[in-house]
Amino acid sequence: MDGGPGVPADRSAALSDAKGWPARMWDRVGATADAARRRSPWLDHLARAGGRYQRTQGDLMAAGVTYFAFLGLFPVLMLVASVIALVLAGNELLQQELYAAIREAFPGSTGRDIVADLRSAVGSAGVVGVIGLVGFLYAGLRAIDKLRVGMERIWKGHADEPEFLRDNLQDVVALIVLGAVGLLSLGLTAVATWATAWLLDLLGLQDAPGLAVVTAVLSLALAFAGDVVVFLWLLRVVPSTSLPVRRLLPGALFGAAGFEVLKLIGNLYLTLISGSVTASAFGGAVGILVWINVVFRFAFFTAAWTASSAAAQDAAPAEPPARSDEDAGAGPATG
Repeated sequence: MDGGPGVPADRSAALSDAKGWPARMWDRVGATADAARRRSPWLDHLARAGGRYQRTQGDLMAAGVTYFAFLGLFPVLMLVASVIALVLAGNELLQQELYAAIREAFPGSTGRDIVADLRSAVGSAGVVGVIGLVGFLYAGLRAIDKLRVGMERIWKGHADEPEFLRDNLQDVVALIVLGAVGLLSLGLTAVATWATAWLLDLLGLQDAPGLAVVTAVLSLALAFAGDVVVFLWLLRVVPSTSLPVRRLLPGALFGAAGFEVLKLIGNLYLTLISGSVTASAFGGAVGILVWINVVFRFAFFTAAWTASSAAAQDAAPAEPPARSDEDAGAGPATG
């Protein structure tokens, strides 16, 4: 019996024996993995998604988005400080109450210095706000640009030809839509929590057992629905795919579920380090940076998982066949 096409059995055995044990072990691992993929379609799908993610350098693309997303946090903090300062500037009584509370909490020169800094911040709120807005637009547009290029590479194998005006207009719209969806999700969660508490209070059930569970489940459901919308936007609008929403919905559900898990892990991490001043000072910034990177890695992997599904591949439009030089020069046939 032959050991392969044109290879005698004794020679095949000799070649196998000539391999070192690490190579033979690796062959066995590969054969076992291939058999498992043939038995389990979901595992084969996961492996194909991982291969697509690696071939398109998903980690590198996630690093680019992470850089600008983390950079954009500082202008956002400046904007928040500017808004707070503008609110204080229009309310003299609130300013005096805040300054008195600071002097009471930090007696002596420390309290006076903090109050002086706050007075200066209130006076320059407009300038700080403008700087924060410009910085946020720069970092936000660059992050959206890197995200769009990464999604195009995962879906199409390459990024589309750049067009400065079109790309930047799309990025501005995407940044506005993403911010609006995020604020809407937070707003719906807060309103739903308040409405649930109000309704239970109206019915006299505010002390009923399980109230916290009901509120938590409702908030989680609304957050999950918002995540599904965001991932549908990531999978269809950002890379400009033509697949119908029903083909992308499994990927959006997969991404939303994973994102909720990542949010729970992030909240757990912040809770663990909140008890230490040193851990909060250093671990907070590092933890946020790592968390942002993991989120965008997962977003790109979700795109690879969706693009690798049989439904997405079946629904993808076929590329037109390449024309030969003779066909290109022949022109249309004439009757």
